[in-house]
Amino acid sequence: MKKQALDPEAKTKPHIIEHLGISALRSTHPEVRKLKRQQSGHSAHGNKVWRSSFVLMDYLTTYPPEPASQVLDVGCGWGLTSIFLAKEYAAKVTGLDIDSGVEPFLRLQAQVNQCEIKFQCGGFESLTETELSAFHLIVAADICFWDEMVDPLLDLFRDALAAGVKRIVIADPGRPPFWSLCEHAVETLDAEIVTRRIYEPWRTEKFILVIERA
Repeated sequence: MKKQALDPEAKTKPHIIEHLGISALRSTHPEVRKLKRQQSGHSAHGNKVWRSSFVLMDYLTTYPPEPASQVLDVGCGWGLTSIFLAKEYAAKVTGLDIDSGVEPFLRLQAQVNQCEIKFQCGGFESLTETELSAFHLIVAADICFWDEMVDPLLDLFRDALAAGVKRIVIADPGRPPFWSLCEHAVETLDAEIVTRRIYEPWRTEKFILVIERA
């Protein structure tokens, strides 16, 4: 009996999430595991696929950026939101993360999805109004997890709006620091909080802080 040819991708398919036009490598993917073995100090939370990123992407299908927009992805991690915006809306995306160790993972994900993402290592506190003025949209997921991050993020939002950024969209599972951030943003920046539920690739519900300027 003639053996069927083995699909060379068959072994990796269980380790890839195909959703919203992108291929997201899970932390169990052989290439991801290889990168992790090469990095002894990889940390700062950018170490897996986060569900909030998929909720954020889903929200952006309803309220997409203008084609070819300049986008800043704060705390980009593995860059899935960046990749989604680059592939689906031809956005020019800069991924910012304080952990330089996430860059190889972002590069791998971008390579798999055949797109280019600019990576910048640093904290959002260091961004100047001049740097922020280059962007139309700021996105982020799971970046407000400590109380001491609330005030710096509010400062970022104010500086970004003063610099001409048109929209800021932040997704979170609903941690207490995020709700504190939302409270201040609603009071001082006319922000809106929305709930977003998705059913694929997981059934999950997150919260999204939206700040817009006409």
